[in-house]
Amino acid sequence: MLKFFLVGWVCIGPGLDQKCVRMSSSIIHDSYEDCNQYFQVLREEFSDVENLKMNFSCVEAGLLEHYL
Repeated sequence: MLKFFLVGWVCIGPGLDQKCVRMSSSIIHDSYEDCNQYFQVLREEFSDVENLKMNFSCVEAGLLEHYL
């Protein structure tokens, strides 16, 4: 059975002063759909934060080393 992690970037700040950090969830998802649903919840939770950009992908655990 495949397992998925949420992996990506979070950037905060205006314009060229943005600070970015690479992040991954510690939650293991049993399907791509569950992982993507989790990301949608996170995006909604942080939608009111100004100057915040998030770019995440659901990555199969076996491929994770290629993304980190």
